[in-house]
Amino acid sequence: MAKSICLFNHKGGVSKTTTTFNLGWTLADQGKRVLIVDLDSQCNLTGLVLGFSAIDEDQMESFYRDRNNLTLQPIVESLINGVTPESLIASNKSNVLKTGNANLFLLPGHLNISDLDSQISVALKIATGIPATKNIPGALPKVLQLIADGINADYVLYDLSPNVGGLNEVMLMSSDHFIVPTSPDYFCLQAINSLAKNITKWHSEIRQFKESHGFDNKMFPIKNAPIFLGAIQQRFRPRNDKPSTSFKNWIDKIRNSINNTLVPDLQKIGCVVDRQRMEKSLSGTNLQPYDLAQISDFNSLIAISQQLSKPVFALTDEDIRSVGKVFGHAEDTMIDSKNNFAHNFQALGQRVLELTA
Repeated sequence: MAKSICLFNHKGGVSKTTTTFNLGWTLADQGKRVLIVDLDSQCNLTGLVLGFSAIDEDQMESFYRDRNNLTLQPIVESLINGVTPESLIASNKSNVLKTGNANLFLLPGHLNISDLDSQISVALKIATGIPATKNIPGALPKVLQLIADGINADYVLYDLSPNVGGLNEVMLMSSDHFIVPTSPDYFCLQAINSLAKNITKWHSEIRQFKESHGFDNKMFPIKNAPIFLGAIQQRFRPRNDKPSTSFKNWIDKIRNSINNTLVPDLQKIGCVVDRQRMEKSLSGTNLQPYDLAQISDFNSLIAISQQLSKPVFALTDEDIRSVGKVFGHAEDTMIDSKNNFAHNFQALGQRVLELTA
């Protein structure tokens, strides 16, 4: 069975979608079959993978109309209409979308995921009084689990929207692990404190929901025990390969908030990786618990990356020369930067594999 990882922070603008794509590609590069799932109604992950074709409305309409392309659109429609996960997968012969990496697959998102979000939120509240709704919260996690198993995925990564609705609740609490992407700013610092409160509340709600309906913890897809692997500090400008002073101040504050607020709350409900394991995985680095990685701004490399629908660290020197149209010192600088990102993401992938083993 595939191991599931949620990328979640209910503060937007923290490169959550880019991180999902990059981490998925990194794990795929290291020999794992990976499914990335776009669960944000804005469908940014889908657009990132499809590249420039996502800008052409006719191409997008044709893509979603083609039933050979498995997307969340028919999945959501079926679940809203009461189709069981097993029946849905058994009757669906569509293919999961391949990406530019042979080991990486995408389940494209759709705007209608917000309709299912509303239905899950209501079901979590009224299922005790209306038993017919009790199977709604676990349906999507079960479908995604079956899809991942169908392609023999080793990992499935969920890109969640920045909100605290019912869909995010059940997807986070059904995951084996979760990662919090962060950006060095005041609002992200505030989000860490809010995150601690919401995950604790979700854990209590799901536990009560399962108990009231007699769901077996081993069989029910919402296991309610996601393990926090750490945060990815990113979107900062570097100086001498480290965050510049102004960014470092916020990174330190966010790290302290994670260690002093989020981690203690998660420890109470058994939802954080063991600190000794974390420290071992960070041995030989400048990182501190609970930092999984520090990833600086991609700067001009991001435009080339988006045009070619692959991460900055997967760009070739020829990609940078031909698409970036640079030469001389600028070319050398971009290639050096790309190589540095390749090293950082390879280390991140290895760290994730180690912590989820």
